Amino acid sequence: LAHMGKNIVACGGPGTGQVAKICNNLVLAISMVGVCEASNLGAKLGIDSKVLAGIFNTSTARCWSSDSYNPVPGVGPATVPSSNAYEGGFGSQLMLKDLGLAAEAARDVGAPIPLGAEAHAVYQILVANGLGKKDFSVVYKFLGGDVSNSKA
Repeated sequence: LAHMGKNIVACGGPGTGQVAKICNNLVLAISMVGVCEASNLGAKLGIDSKVLAGIFNTSTARCWSSDSYNPVPGVGPATVPSSNAYEGGFGSQLMLKDLGLAAEAARDVGAPIPLGAEAHAVYQILVANGLGKKDFSVVYKFLGGDVSNSKA
């Protein structure tokens, strides 16, 4: 396991590692959609994207989706997918798969996940529009109306 990642956490009995993975990716998808929505809104209202990201990253909106993996091209490091036409990274189709697993698990135990359901719907639309192989942060461009039919 040490070759696959730096954080190895014993989660409990069999299957709890998968539980942790789908719960973590559920939060990640929700936070990414939120950062994308707010960043698009800010841009359309005229604030510089770097200024807005700086505010997010030093206040209550701070999260990994903004401070380490910003979905706005040119705002994050040159190594993040948004700075590389959303190539590389974690594909939208993989996020859709994980959100489907979370939705199924939630149904099985009667746990409501309304924001998860909304994020799941967003990623279904991305994949249906040919963006499944693009990084999951491509939702920024899609929500801004800048991509469709596999173009980024």
